[in-house]
Amino acid sequence: MLFRDNRGHLGLLAEACAHRRASLVYGIPENEGLRCAYHGWLYNAEGRCLDQPGEPAASTFKNQIKTTAYPVQELGGLIFSYLGPEPVPLLPRYNVLVWDDVAGETNGTVIPCNWLQVMENLLDPLHVECLHGRYFTYVLKGKGGDQLQEFLARHAPSPMKKVRFDLFEHGIIERHMINNEEDESWRTGAPSFFPTTSLLGSPGGKSGSIIFVAPIDDTHTWFLLHMASRVSQLAAQESIPFFDVPGVDEAGKFITDTANGQDHMAVVSQGNITGRDLEHLGTSDQGIILYRELLLEQMERVERGEEPMNVYRDPAKNHIIDLPAITPDGRI
Repeated sequence: MLFRDNRGHLGLLAEACAHRRASLVYGIPENEGLRCAYHGWLYNAEGRCLDQPGEPAASTFKNQIKTTAYPVQELGGLIFSYLGPEPVPLLPRYNVLVWDDVAGETNGTVIPCNWLQVMENLLDPLHVECLHGRYFTYVLKGKGGDQLQEFLARHAPSPMKKVRFDLFEHGIIERHMINNEEDESWRTGAPSFFPTTSLLGSPGGKSGSIIFVAPIDDTHTWFLLHMASRVSQLAAQESIPFFDVPGVDEAGKFITDTANGQDHMAVVSQGNITGRDLEHLGTSDQGIILYRELLLEQMERVERGEEPMNVYRDPAKNHIIDLPAITPDGRI
């Protein structure tokens, strides 16, 4: 249960009250924390019980009670929590989250399938040509009207001449070439920071976006896209607008005339958890193969008691995380 107390401090607690298991979703924010609506037990952001109105005034029973709590931090207008083992690492300060001269907005989609299917879609650039090109054309042609011609003239993806994936210190970087090696998509690329964050930028650093693939459970994933545009004169945003982007219509059918809906269809139609033993991967799947190898390697590191990649402990290395620099000869 995520809450903000009356002093503005954030907290994330287990939903059930430790007393009689009533939901803290209906709790009352106070100066010191969140008070359960059922019997009034009060919890602070660390999960400690501070007050039990039904107990004798001299009782120390509250000191024995502590519910599950997770550290919470606000950055770039978004709220993050860490649900892993201690010690708590630093929250990565990706550039779009720490720029102070931006206008931002966020959209999200809950996708009813395993997170790995969603993440692998981001490491599959060639699907753009077929799913968001050929298939998009097919769908719009079926609808009729002027939208098809506008799509073909302005939005249809161009064929990729070359695709490359490389490991770097914090994950995998994908690059593709459409015209020549001066393409921004080849010179800069799109890095995926292990395990489930992708960072995108524009020429000159005038804008950027970040994608978070957040597992909800084994068969549901929250796909979040946060976009930030740098503006020279900007009135401070009181809050970051959020838009829910559906993947299906009111009848439950896939929305196939948007890129988001097409991705939704492609990953969900594989099943809640796709049967990877039934796949037949080819040369074009090099990004997916590399990512799966990296997952196995990092899991082995954790089993040995080591930390996986992209864990930040040193504040000096976490001041601002930019796109990795790629030299003209392709080194990162």
